[in-house]
Amino acid sequence: MAESKRIIERATALREEHQHSAATRARVKAVMNGGHEAIQALLGPHVKEEDLPWANIMLSGLTRLAQKIGDLPMVRVDPPEDNDSEAARKRAEKKQRIVVSYDLADRLELQLPQMGRWLPGYGFGVWTITARQADDGTPYPKAELRDPFDCYPSAWGVDQQPCELAVWRRISVDEAVRLFGDKVKGKLSRLADQGGMPAGMPSLWGSPLGAGGKWSNPAARGLSLVEYWDKDGTWLVIPDIGEIVDFYENPLKSGPAFVVAKRFAFDQLAGQYDQVIGLMAAMAKINVLSIIAMEDAVFAETNIYGDGPIGGSYKRGRFATNKFPPGTRVEKVQNNLPYQLFEIVNRMERQMRLVAAYPVTDDAQSPMSFVTGQGLEELQSAVTNEVREYQKVLRWALQDLDAKRLEWDERVSPDRLKPMAGEIRGETFNEKYRPRTHIRGNYQTRRIYGMMSGWDDSAKIVGGLQLLSAGVIDLTTLRENIDGLTNITRIDERVSDERAREALFEALVFAAQQGDQRAVGALIAMLPESKLKRELQAHYMPEEPEVDPLLMEEDPLADLAGMASPPDVATVLSRLTSAGAATGGVQTVGRV
Repeated sequence: MAESKRIIERATALREEHQHSAATRARVKAVMNGGHEAIQALLGPHVKEEDLPWANIMLSGLTRLAQKIGDLPMVRVDPPEDNDSEAARKRAEKKQRIVVSYDLADRLELQLPQMGRWLPGYGFGVWTITARQADDGTPYPKAELRDPFDCYPSAWGVDQQPCELAVWRRISVDEAVRLFGDKVKGKLSRLADQGGMPAGMPSLWGSPLGAGGKWSNPAARGLSLVEYWDKDGTWLVIPDIGEIVDFYENPLKSGPAFVVAKRFAFDQLAGQYDQVIGLMAAMAKINVLSIIAMEDAVFAETNIYGDGPIGGSYKRGRFATNKFPPGTRVEKVQNNLPYQLFEIVNRMERQMRLVAAYPVTDDAQSPMSFVTGQGLEELQSAVTNEVREYQKVLRWALQDLDAKRLEWDERVSPDRLKPMAGEIRGETFNEKYRPRTHIRGNYQTRRIYGMMSGWDDSAKIVGGLQLLSAGVIDLTTLRENIDGLTNITRIDERVSDERAREALFEALVFAAQQGDQRAVGALIAMLPESKLKRELQAHYMPEEPEVDPLLMEEDPLADLAGMASPPDVATVLSRLTSAGAATGGVQTVGRV
């Protein structure tokens, strides 16, 4: 009981340390999810309309940014600098394939786009290291992406990595019984009968700082479950019953089994769009006012100075005619309020884009009427630097994640022979490894985004071809940075095959032009079956008369007898030698 109370108190303290960002975190989540909660987060709980006309620029900007930073960087493992032998290189390549197999099993490529939305939105993201078992019971490390809305890390420290983590989330009662069995079933029954909470235990029901995330529990109902992570392991506590329901020992010696990717901020945790919520609220209000003013301008009232229309009724609509007695003056109220409102909306949109670092060029809009390529490049430089900073954060977080997964694998099952499979640069592999033999305490990897990460497809092709022609990069590097070119080995085979075909065909055409009948016959054979092919065969390749096979044996000295002048010794020896090689025997020459 004392241990569970200590863990609950520590987890509660970690949660209370994030009170300054909890409210903003909830508003950002509501705005990004859209709908009724987004409108209430901007304009207050009294707003009931769900179809408020406003542009969710926060969501659009986050989507564009996540599309740039959500790519999975490539894995590189280098051999030690003091041991650049063939065996060391093979071990490095083996470890690289191990990490690639981790990524494939964890579907890390699908986790990165989600992390690309949480990292700028909440200011941080969390991966925890847990166990994953194959069908045959083989244990593997698993990188699990957690919802940052439910995570409360401790102080960041100089290395930007906290040493404690509290995760507050909700699970249903049925799930608690299924996971923890009779350990909680009885206490939950007694709790329901009593209708209250145990004395001395904090109640988290309805708490604004409680487990409000809906990533793992869409209904956000049930019991509060606290996961407390530190260097010793992971404690699972249900505060409503004050019970430690499970504990997992941490096999890592390098620290706790989680990795936090944190956005760079000034002196407190902050998301990229925290300063935009007020502008979004004001823009939503002015949007509504501008639409109301525009409707009022269309149906503006009419002021009549003098007597009313003859007949007593003022007609409206098309082709309506009203007659007034002499001296009556009729005026329509004129105002330019809609124009002023539109100007304010445009000004606020520019302010929002400046604060959120979301340029109009990301929405395929030109920032000016006439723009040059160099001008667009200058405009994109700020966005490029922002993307690089996020990529730096993710790159180091993934390198820490690789190190913890490799260490977990070696410490949990060091001598077990494990199968692995994956794909690297279009080449598939399916082999086995032994953690103690192939990891050997070296957990360092490198994650590389590449020089053209974040570029669009057209920029990659144009810029890549320029770098290739200048000799800065090779063709393989260019192919690796172009999306869609996955099987580079097969592409190399096809390119080599096409080049060989073209070269041989040109040589065949040249030989045919020089009168080589075999080349002509080969070109004719390439033609499809048709009348033209038969005519060409009859013209260039006439049928030769049948010759008795016995007469086809050649005498090596037969053609020498009919010569007018006797040949020299070299000619005779060469012909005799060639004849002997053709028959497989040995010719001996005595005198000539």
